[in-house]
Amino acid sequence: MTRLRSLIVLMLAAAIFAAPAAAQNYPNGPIKIYVGFPPGGTADIVARDVGNELEKAWGQSVVVENRAGANGAIAATQLARAPADGQTLMVIVSGHITNPLMSDKAGYDAIKDFTPISLMASSPLLIFAHPSFPANDIKGAIALAKEKPNAIGYATPGVGSIQQLSMELLSYLSGAKFLHVPYRGGAPALNDTIAGHVPISVLSVFQVLPLVQDGKLKPLAVTALKRSNVLPNVQTVAEAGVADYEASLLFGLIGPAGLPPAVTAKLNAEVTRIIKEPAMQKKLAGQGVLPIASTPDGFTTVMKTEADKWSKVIKAANIRE
Repeated sequence: MTRLRSLIVLMLAAAIFAAPAAAQNYPNGPIKIYVGFPPGGTADIVARDVGNELEKAWGQSVVVENRAGANGAIAATQLARAPADGQTLMVIVSGHITNPLMSDKAGYDAIKDFTPISLMASSPLLIFAHPSFPANDIKGAIALAKEKPNAIGYATPGVGSIQQLSMELLSYLSGAKFLHVPYRGGAPALNDTIAGHVPISVLSVFQVLPLVQDGKLKPLAVTALKRSNVLPNVQTVAEAGVADYEASLLFGLIGPAGLPPAVTAKLNAEVTRIIKEPAMQKKLAGQGVLPIASTPDGFTTVMKTEADKWSKVIKAANIRE
């Protein structure tokens, strides 16, 4: 028994000293950051911007790998199988949280199968319309949709996208019924709205800002809690009378489940420092996103809150992928 107790004490001591050592030695090789979407998108840009700064700070190469498909689920399932050493990470968007809520084939649990590290940014969405649309704001659009349920179509990048969910949340809270018209990506959805084939669409503010400024599209409402600084005269959905409405595209950094706490803390501290740098804040703002940093626990809380909110909407709208 004495030997057993001594062995246990030695094992505990080894574990205690191993955590700081793991952080001191980290990173000890190239870091891969998965992005579940093609190059050029906002998630890809955020990953590369932060990755470049990590490379400068730590002197280790940081490589962004685009593993597109299934709204980010392909990259997520590959990350879940990666070693929990901090050398393989992933920049996720809101779809990472909602994928498992809509499909049993997602292949992962958004929280249990990963280690949340930090939020990085959020992007407001804009509900907009073709200039010929009768209503000039979201309050008018809601009134029209209540008069003629499912008669007003709205274009999105696809089934289960945060854009669809944002409109279904509007229906859930307001009682207005719009008709979903899914496309394979944001570009075709935008093009058909410009052409007037679909009256309404919802995409990121900066994705459609030039077209709004040129009068080719009519802004109806911003989906975030605060007005956009580039469209200060456009109301939020909540301001228009739909209480408790908020929908934003979130970006965050995660690792595989079981990431050592010391490594998680080191990553969080460095990413937080990078996000708060004035130059990075300006760069991200130029991509149309709001820089946000958080603790790992704070990120976990946000993910759980988002999952709870969207699960109700998904169930009410019977959305399945």
